[in-house]
Amino acid sequence: MHQQARKVKYTSDYLIPAVTLPQQRGFHRISLTWDRSHPEAVGSLVMDPNSCVLDEFGEPGGCTRIASADNDVKLTRFKQKPGHQAYTVASRPQSGTGNFTALPLRLVTIAARGKEPAHVHLLVLEPDHSVGRIIELHRA
Repeated sequence: MHQQARKVKYTSDYLIPAVTLPQQRGFHRISLTWDRSHPEAVGSLVMDPNSCVLDEFGEPGGCTRIASADNDVKLTRFKQKPGHQAYTVASRPQSGTGNFTALPLRLVTIAARGKEPAHVHLLVLEPDHSVGRIIELHRA
């Protein structure tokens, strides 16, 4: 019996300051979509560079209209411990046929119980591979 794909999509809140990655445009929002049952299958990564004016409650509005960077993404599990899995993140232009390029990002899933992650974090790595920023991702 063929196992049904279990795609999940996670996205960040509006990020201040913008996140900048080497040789990439900065972004204020990021979203990842992948098959939870086969995370090493190609998924998608969208980096939204648009800046927004924030209202009195910190909610974004009045945003610029710059095109988002849509990429194919490949997650590769490189470390795990009970309830935790960490993946490297590599990307290429969407629907591209070229090689994936490693990004200074790590996706971390932390399960509360069972297979459903309770927390999903995107770690932004510094050049020395230390964690420079933690982005909390929410199920979209």
